[in-house]
Amino acid sequence: MAESKNRPRVLFVDDEPSIRLTLPPVLQESGFEVHVSESVSDALFEINTNPYDVLISDLNIGEEGDGFLVVSAMRHIQPKCTNFILTGYPAFETALQAIQNQVDDYLVKPVEIESLVKSVRDKVDSRKSGPMTGWRLSSLMKENFASFADAAPGGAKKQNSSALQNDELSRLLKAMVEQLAANTDELNANATQVATDYGKRIKKEGLPLSSIVSGLQRFADTAYGLIQTHLTTADMSTLISDLRKFNHHISQLTAKSLDSYSRRKAA
Repeated sequence: MAESKNRPRVLFVDDEPSIRLTLPPVLQESGFEVHVSESVSDALFEINTNPYDVLISDLNIGEEGDGFLVVSAMRHIQPKCTNFILTGYPAFETALQAIQNQVDDYLVKPVEIESLVKSVRDKVDSRKSGPMTGWRLSSLMKENFASFADAAPGGAKKQNSSALQNDELSRLLKAMVEQLAANTDELNANATQVATDYGKRIKKEGLPLSSIVSGLQRFADTAYGLIQTHLTTADMSTLISDLRKFNHHISQLTAKSLDSYSRRKAA
């Protein structure tokens, strides 16, 4: 009994029988005490009745997104519990909502067993050692510059002329990092110049106006993918506000490029 008391308690919530039969036993063998719930009502009963160190909940238990209801209940009733969302359909919208609901991390099905155990144990240990300060969005972009550039359409491979090319992407990334770090609403000179030059190039190459919108949107999508990949190292307390600023600056860049495109006369 003494050994059981020292084992972190996990509430595992999933409506799929195959998942309930495979993952909980692995966690049990890895040193966790696991209780399994197959519905939202059962999970809410457990949250209100027994203490837990970790919650692992499927994103869609009975209805779409109701895993966040379980997480919300755990946050309010047991605020020290570490919360995970389990999903087979990762997307930026899911990651963003996870941030807003203060989920500590989300796991993608099919879950790699060693990764699952490590993620749960690392989060539990970090809670015991005290709160950790994550990275701001500007730092994430700066520290992952190479992977960002490789992932961006038109960056490493110039297959789409409407996408930001290597030099444009490098300049825009640097300008965006400076922009977010400076915490100002107005575009800095570097960002303004990149947007202006981008609009001119799109016009010069005879591409339609819509190419500017799609090109910058692909740049934004790459940033969202970076955030999703590094969600566990991000500063959750600032990420929502940083994302809003990032989206605001993308809109400003788009407007500047469109204006440059419209003003330039065809040769």
